[in-house]
Amino acid sequence: MGRPEVFNRRDAPTDQRHGGGMVMTPEENERLTRVGPGTPAGEMLRRYWWPVWFTEQLTTKPVPVRILGEDLVLFRDGAGQAGLMDARCPHRGAALTLGRAEQRGLRCCYHGWLFATDGQCLEQPAEPDGKLAAEVRQTAYQVQEISGLVFAYLGPDPVPLLPPYDLLHAEGRHRIIRAGIDHCNWLQRAENGVDPMHSMALHAGVYPDIALQRPEVEWTRTWYGFRQSSRYPGQLENVSHQIFPSHTRRFGARTGDIPSHYMHFRVPADDVTTTTFYLRVYADASEDSDIECKGMTHHQRGVYRHVDDGWWGIASHDQDRAAQESQGLIHDRSHETLGTSDRGVVMLRRMLSDSIELVAQGVDPIGILREAPSPDVIVFDAGKNFGEGKEAAMGAPPPTRKAS
Repeated sequence: MGRPEVFNRRDAPTDQRHGGGMVMTPEENERLTRVGPGTPAGEMLRRYWWPVWFTEQLTTKPVPVRILGEDLVLFRDGAGQAGLMDARCPHRGAALTLGRAEQRGLRCCYHGWLFATDGQCLEQPAEPDGKLAAEVRQTAYQVQEISGLVFAYLGPDPVPLLPPYDLLHAEGRHRIIRAGIDHCNWLQRAENGVDPMHSMALHAGVYPDIALQRPEVEWTRTWYGFRQSSRYPGQLENVSHQIFPSHTRRFGARTGDIPSHYMHFRVPADDVTTTTFYLRVYADASEDSDIECKGMTHHQRGVYRHVDDGWWGIASHDQDRAAQESQGLIHDRSHETLGTSDRGVVMLRRMLSDSIELVAQGVDPIGILREAPSPDVIVFDAGKNFGEGKEAAMGAPPPTRKAS
């Protein structure tokens, strides 16, 4: 890869109405926020792997999954194989979430049709000769399980690699996984991850040493998204990585807490709901190398825990969600007044628009892996380094290819 593009806060355009695409039109906003089948952003986002559930909680009991505007059912058959398919039986539309997982697949409760994990219909008890079953295949999607999470791919063939991020290969360290459902569009959640400036205000009660101070920030384009470096006066450099389209890899060492590495996966459930998965890995090796699954939290919109912190009165774990949900279910970006501090947000929007165009041309969007990287785990420099090989993430981009 050539010399990386490096931007700092002073590089940002100053035209607040449309400085290089800073403020979007209503039509552009729709293009980036709508995620259902057939939408421009939805088709692009389907080219990536997304976490959808927890290995520990995936049993023979079917689990409803909503992702990218589709209602799906996730289950594990009697042979231990995970399956993800359309939640409506193709017979007469009964919910397969009411079904029963058996040795060979998932059986519908209404008329007993049985489906394998690849969607092939295996049995139709009420049909006399069984020949119809061979002609019926339910829509089904690829799944992979790693580090306690179940990932799904909803896009076309050929299926890309699930990128081997370092925290997904953190054997020998204690890991915590959890998720929460947030009541706003996925892009609001993603933009928060590329906005380091909000910490000095929204999180002032958590980080009083940087309250209302202006950091120096640099954003460096990489093959996977961009590297974000910020430094407040008198503070050490803080590095995080924005993994396109909506994930964050960072390091955290809050006072009184155990230093840890984090990944946030912001998963578009539909146009107005986002499921955020959190993976936390303790920085130091531990005798306790188990994966602790804390499950899914269903937040109530507009309900946040109150604390008397001298600032906003919102508990730290609710602050991001409160701010983003207050923007509305789908934030109208056509009325924004952006400044130089919004460079990361502008970069993300441009990358999304570029990737939508690439997919429309039949080319892979940003960050798709078709060949295994070398070394075989992508290690990010984020705070206290996790393992060795910190330059791996900054190396040459993967080869792009036209989708067949």
